[in-house]
Amino acid sequence: MKNNGDIVRFFKDKEYIMLDNDLGGGSFGKTVLLKDPFIDDVFVAKKYEPAFSDEDEKKKFYKNFLDEIKIMYKLNHHNIVRIYNYYAYEDIYTGFIIMEYIDGESIEEWFENCSMGLTKSSSNEIFIQLIDAFDYLQKHEVIHRDIREGNILIDKDDNVKVIDFGIGKVIQPGDTIKDSLYADINRANSDTLPAEFYSGIYTSSTDMFYLAELINRLLTLYPCSEFKYQHIVDKMMSKQPADRYCSFSEIKKDIEQGAFYSLSITDDEKRIYRDFADSLDYVIGVYGESPTFTFDSSSIISKLETVLTNNMFEDFISNNLDVIQAFVNCRCTYDNEYGISVDKVREFVEWLKRVSTTKRNIIISNIINKISNKEIDVFAIDPPF
Repeated sequence: MKNNGDIVRFFKDKEYIMLDNDLGGGSFGKTVLLKDPFIDDVFVAKKYEPAFSDEDEKKKFYKNFLDEIKIMYKLNHHNIVRIYNYYAYEDIYTGFIIMEYIDGESIEEWFENCSMGLTKSSSNEIFIQLIDAFDYLQKHEVIHRDIREGNILIDKDDNVKVIDFGIGKVIQPGDTIKDSLYADINRANSDTLPAEFYSGIYTSSTDMFYLAELINRLLTLYPCSEFKYQHIVDKMMSKQPADRYCSFSEIKKDIEQGAFYSLSITDDEKRIYRDFADSLDYVIGVYGESPTFTFDSSSIISKLETVLTNNMFEDFISNNLDVIQAFVNCRCTYDNEYGISVDKVREFVEWLKRVSTTKRNIIISNIINKISNKEIDVFAIDPPF
């Protein structure tokens, strides 16, 4: 019987089948493709094995490898590569990361195909996914620091996947770090350098600059006529940080506002929205703490579908809190006497699932804006114990 604080070790070795022993690599090691025969799925294994022999250098960059593991374990977003396991051999400065296999192409290859009309999605949709991914990174206090063509992949379903956090950092809001990578990362000449480069500073705003610089360069090489966010890219790529957006969240709002003005909304869609949003707003009382909200449409749809499954034989939702918690991540008071119609929730979910990603994000933003102005009363909620 193990006690709290005891070390727990699993002794069973895990075996993989080598499918491709050379997916690529560099001075710090290589990547291979493995198959897990137990679950019949494939994964990428990234091996840290530096080319240099100096012991101090090995130790220094091995710490970066361990930092990459810690960063990737913090992240869980559909546009960011997932890590599943790791093996660290600290005595010999070697290790492995087992991560998601992405069957796709680099963002440069995708833009080249887009310019020839060979892609399913538009460059606008890819840009929106990128902003969503980097907004998530910024909210989780992670900076990537290596934004280039090979580190952004597009899978077969046109989903963006940001990879390789080998030189990424976790920083606190407002912190800056000294940037030692003067000769790397999209820095071929002075025209591509942000102002903070000259003082050796790197922040999330610098990530923003280099993401915009990459998109702008790819659009110059491979013009995609439908792209409508050049004005946003230009602002992101301003030389001075003060002239850029304050955050990736601000970019998302700019995108949604522009989409809102050109959005076509039918009377039936307005009815569906109001039926659901007004019911949700009505049943929420006060927040017991400063609220946070879920903006991820996939998560909201999944939670509401679970609510519908649990109430499939009812006319009204049995517990209104289940609907509230699809959007709200804090304690709150709520009215469970008022009946939220099961049919109205189902109609709302079906509508969300069939509209475009842009329209879906605008719908969710409007709902959250509607329910975000509730009173906060820490004494309204009974303490748990």
